[in-house]
Amino acid sequence: MTQNAHFDDELRAVVIEHLTVSDEAIAREACRWTTGVRDRIVEDNETLAAADLTAFAVEALKLGAYALAVTGQATDARAFEQLLKEVEDKTVRATDRATELTERVVKDASEAVTKATEASRKAFADAEETQRKEFTRAVDVAKKEFAAELHRLIGGDHPELASQLQVLLERFGTGLNERTQDSTNKLIEKAARQFDPSDPTSPMAKHIAAITSEQSKVAEQMDKNHRALAEKVEALVTALKVQEARTTLASVTPIKGNNFEAQIHALMQQIATGLGDEYADTTKTVGLVPRSKKGDGVLNVDGGSAQVVIEVTDSDRKGWVGYFDEAERNRGAQAALGIVRTREQNCDQSIRILGPRRVVMAFDPAEDDAELLRTAVMLLRTTAIAASIRTGSAEIETAEEKIADAIEELVKIDTVKKIAGTIQKNAGKIESECTKINTTIHRLLDDALTALAGAPHSEAAVAAVDATKGVA
Repeated sequence: MTQNAHFDDELRAVVIEHLTVSDEAIAREACRWTTGVRDRIVEDNETLAAADLTAFAVEALKLGAYALAVTGQATDARAFEQLLKEVEDKTVRATDRATELTERVVKDASEAVTKATEASRKAFADAEETQRKEFTRAVDVAKKEFAAELHRLIGGDHPELASQLQVLLERFGTGLNERTQDSTNKLIEKAARQFDPSDPTSPMAKHIAAITSEQSKVAEQMDKNHRALAEKVEALVTALKVQEARTTLASVTPIKGNNFEAQIHALMQQIATGLGDEYADTTKTVGLVPRSKKGDGVLNVDGGSAQVVIEVTDSDRKGWVGYFDEAERNRGAQAALGIVRTREQNCDQSIRILGPRRVVMAFDPAEDDAELLRTAVMLLRTTAIAASIRTGSAEIETAEEKIADAIEELVKIDTVKKIAGTIQKNAGKIESECTKINTTIHRLLDDALTALAGAPHSEAAVAAVDATKGVA
């Protein structure tokens, strides 16, 4: 049963068994790819019917995927930035709203307490007035009843005792009334002070002060949290903008450090001059693949009989094999050399061999010996010459064996450099070992070139071999 487009078993490739795209622009562009590369538009129906459009489909999918990835990253970045801005705006509004509500609640509570206090004081005053009147009336009634009863019991024609008792009774009643009123006034005044917010010693004033203090602390903490959140959001937005700028830059050119790139190009010019070759900086030049600038430099061996493409980057890169594939196609090269600044950018290795004609090396122009770069270039130069000459002869097989031995020797440099990084006291021995390895590599390359010189090939290849042997 025919499946839809799907991944392969290793999930590293997309498999499309049957796909029909009905689009006039796509069909028109496909008319240029009948030979496997972009060329003139072909109008012949028989040629179009027999054309193999695999190369066109692969390039279209790759370029489309790159465009979608860059567009998606930019869209995601803008959406995320908008989300952060909305979060910040909502946080500000929530903080302001919470502060406003807190202040309103405290204000309403203070007004309610003040009203309750005034009502309580008024109620106490009314109660005091009512109690005073009732008490005065009760005392007057008691005095009258007591006087009448006293007069009835001990009165007569000459009530002297009753008169004296009447004076004493009035004095007692007056004193009792005054003391009662004074005690009542003090009690009511003391009770009223408990609800007076203007009295700092009253429980009500202390309660209002505690509420106000708590409200201030809450407002201060909310303001502090808001400022901290705003700073974090700002830092996140800045980091997002930096990442977006890096992504945009990476989509235009693979180079992350112009200074590092310029130093490598200068060294490659010197090495090419010493080898009798020509080196071209192709960073901004479109190659054979339409709209592709992959391949930062090209070493043209003796007028272009063989080419080595150079790729320079000052950052981590995954998928060197696929990148080399397109760089070699784009520059028409037979070998590829990738250069990074540090071991950490090269999977913690000084040199990685990714095939018989592909090398990725960590090389810092400010610290490393240029002889290491020259050795790697000579190795790939020789492999490019061998790849450009028709194979099948015994001389070619001998050259390939020598090149394989040279590659094995080149890998040993990584082990030596690891020792150099950990054992400083053996610096002399390490330097001697590196020199020995370089000498061995050069000897093996000379043997390979000698074998290539005896193989059937073009005059340009012979001149390239002779030029290499003359400077080795």
